[in-house]
Amino acid sequence: MGACAVLLAALLLALAAQYIAVGNEPFLTSYQGQFQSYVIPATTNIQQSLVKANLASYVKLVVPCNADAYQSASVPSQGVFRTELTQIMTQLAAFLSSSGAPFVVNIYPFLSLYQSSDFPQDYAFFEGSTHPVVDGPNTYYNAFDGNFDTLVAALGKIGYGQLPIAIGEVGWPTEGAPSANLTAARAFNQGLMNRVMNNKGTPLRPGVPPADVYLFSLFDEEQKSILPGNFERHWGIFSFDGQAKYPLNLGLGNAVLKNAKEVPYLPSRWCIANPVQNLDNVANHIKLACSMADCTRLDYGGSCYGIGEKANVSYAFNSYYQQQKQDAKSCDFDGLGMITYLDPSMGECRFLVGIDDSKSSAVASCGCGCGVCCGVWVLFFSVFMYLRMMGSV
Repeated sequence: MGACAVLLAALLLALAAQYIAVGNEPFLTSYQGQFQSYVIPATTNIQQSLVKANLASYVKLVVPCNADAYQSASVPSQGVFRTELTQIMTQLAAFLSSSGAPFVVNIYPFLSLYQSSDFPQDYAFFEGSTHPVVDGPNTYYNAFDGNFDTLVAALGKIGYGQLPIAIGEVGWPTEGAPSANLTAARAFNQGLMNRVMNNKGTPLRPGVPPADVYLFSLFDEEQKSILPGNFERHWGIFSFDGQAKYPLNLGLGNAVLKNAKEVPYLPSRWCIANPVQNLDNVANHIKLACSMADCTRLDYGGSCYGIGEKANVSYAFNSYYQQQKQDAKSCDFDGLGMITYLDPSMGECRFLVGIDDSKSSAVASCGCGCGVCCGVWVLFFSVFMYLRMMGSV
């Protein structure tokens, strides 16, 4: 094996990595089948590489699927894969079964609620619902169980009803939509954790919880596409600076998440709109600032929505200023901006102070090219954090 293969093998074994994902949600309806023909050949090729590296018995290949790969006319027991996917799903299930890997699916009750005004809000959570789904002898009180069992039924109809299922992504955002907030995110994620830890399973798989559950996500992603909605940047259980957004018990003996310590913040200063300047010509500056930095908290469903026109300008200016590591020139905006040492945060709207990443040598010291090495470290840091949260390391 080459040096990179040796490094990869060593990291996989040291961190007890369980899975390698071949793509992510390649069967989305919106892709119109453009990736279908690549999935099985790619999976086969990578599996052969794992065999050659003597890793096939330690690391399993999976193909995370979106829940739109299957459907039901009314109740979970009628679940089937989309007609055009029946053949490839049968091939994928056969591969997963032969290699001892689970079927991985991403389930998002939040999206069901977000996309449909008719979706019962309490059905998205785990506290019970006034709109349960009755399916013969089984009753479903939450969307997660209903969605999971729809997949169980679909797998059964292609002959793989006992194939283990893992949840590749599940979570709730804290910004970007009326139903995306700290209270809802905490309620959903804690309800999910409680349900997973009690090993109750679902009506079609009683006493058999998912093989694994990966909470999405560890941190917010301020550069992520917001095409589906502003909430896409706010799934993290931690904010960008490693501070827990809300208490969450992961069942590891600690009642709450632990905050990052000794965070190297930039100095406590902010960029705001100059109060003595006319802001009639500020539109292009806001457009520039928000094209580079994240301003989604200013929109409907965000924690800074409705703070006022001048405060909106200040928030946009400051977001760009912090993103530019407080470069004085980045707060000029043709004289419309000014630096202040008084925190302009108001209510739930927090004006952020950036992080001085020059004080961290972890990335800068990557010796084999950050295009490869640092990407691998980011991947395995994520795996490591998950295993730590699940108590495996």
